[in-house]
Amino acid sequence: MVERGFLPQEQGPECEDLCGLPDLSERALLETLRTRFRQEKIYTYVGSILVAVNPFRFLPIYNPKYVKMYDNRRLGDREPHIYAVADAAYHAMLRRQRNQCIVISGETGSGKTQSTNFLIHHLTALSQKGYASGVEQIILGAGPVLEVRRLLILNHTTAVMQSTLHIVTHKATYIKILFLLSVFQC
Repeated sequence: MVERGFLPQEQGPECEDLCGLPDLSERALLETLRTRFRQEKIYTYVGSILVAVNPFRFLPIYNPKYVKMYDNRRLGDREPHIYAVADAAYHAMLRRQRNQCIVISGETGSGKTQSTNFLIHHLTALSQKGYASGVEQIILGAGPVLEVRRLLILNHTTAVMQSTLHIVTHKATYIKILFLLSVFQC
C-alpha cells in the first residue's frame, strides 16, 4: 500500500510532519520534537498545524531570504516555518476572497507574541510586494490593537485570556489571528 501512495511513507525521528511517524506514541512525538530542536529546527508540522518550540534565543531564519523562500508556496513544500502558515493564509484570502484565521495557542512564555510578530513581518513583506494595497500600514499598526482587544473568560479551574488581532485588507477580507493564553491555577 505504501508503494502505491495510499499510506504515508515511514519517516525517521527527523521528520517534518509528525503525521508521518510510523509510531504515534507520546514518546516518539517528543523524541522527534527534541531531535529537531537540537538541530535548531523549531518548527514541525502535524498535518496543517504548525508546532513551534521556543528556542529562547534569536535564530537567523526570519530574514528576507526566508520571506522569499516561502512566498506563494503550499504548506509542506518547504521546511516547516511560521512564514509558511502566514503565506498560506494570506494567499488563500486573496484567492478565495474569504476571511482567514490563524490560531496561536500556548502557555505563558511559549512564544505566542514572538510568533505573532513573525506573522506580521511576513504579511507586511507580502503587502509590500503589491498583493494588497494599503495593508502595510494596517499591519504595522497592529501592535497596539493586540493590547486593545482583550477578553477575560473565567471558569472553575482556568483563566483564559483571548486577544484577537484583525488585519484588514482590501474588499473587506481579513486575516484573524487569535491568541489563546491559558493560565492554570494551582
